[in-house]
Amino acid sequence: MRNQEEVPFLIIRSLGEQVRLRIGLLGFVGLICITGGYLLAGGAIEWLLSSSFLPEGAEVVVLHPLEVVLLRLKIAGYFALAVLFFSLSVDVLLRGSKLESIRESTADLSSAFRPHIGTAIFVTLATFILAALGVFYSFEFVIPMLLEYLTSDAESVGLTTTWQLEAWAGFIVSLTGACILVFQTPLIIFALLRTDLISRASLSSRRREIWFATAALSAFLSPPDPVSLMLIALPVIILMEGTLLIDSLFLETSSQR
Repeated sequence: MRNQEEVPFLIIRSLGEQVRLRIGLLGFVGLICITGGYLLAGGAIEWLLSSSFLPEGAEVVVLHPLEVVLLRLKIAGYFALAVLFFSLSVDVLLRGSKLESIRESTADLSSAFRPHIGTAIFVTLATFILAALGVFYSFEFVIPMLLEYLTSDAESVGLTTTWQLEAWAGFIVSLTGACILVFQTPLIIFALLRTDLISRASLSSRRREIWFATAALSAFLSPPDPVSLMLIALPVIILMEGTLLIDSLFLETSSQR
């Protein structure tokens, strides 16, 4: 039996080999994504400026001649990285059973989580659904709340809110990306539990530490008020606890069969 602590490192090494084998294709896909992302970024910026993300009384200005171009390139780069990471993950899941290094690395894992077409479909659907929930949560709650708070805070001391375009758009993109990652918590925890890389007992025994770390990180990222703290911290806690509950029900159902 392979040491479970060695499995993550072996998988990472196998992924590195997969990237090396696919470097030409990945480069071509990345170039296409950057080009397409750059063309779409202009419309995205216009939509942001016309949306509710710009609180009443706030203004967005351009301070550098190339600021719009650089912002579009940055958005295109983020888009390309997301597509490349997703494409590589699906490729590994689809072809992993045929790749010797990955087959050896995952030999001791549960058969339900070894790379194959069923796992690829499950991971793909789960990732998209959770990402969509993260985007919805950020657009409807987190971003409007934070921008409104920052605007009101400036107005309370007699200042006019004027944001630089790149900083403002980068703030929105960063928060959206953070929410997307936060909403991947169920998939990550479920995978760790089902592959035995971490035990349920370990998560349960460290529940308070995890909650505290989540609250501390949320306090650092959010404005200094209880509402903001709860809006950032609650999703992680709820998603983690919900995942543990679903996994427990899954184990009970499996044991009764």
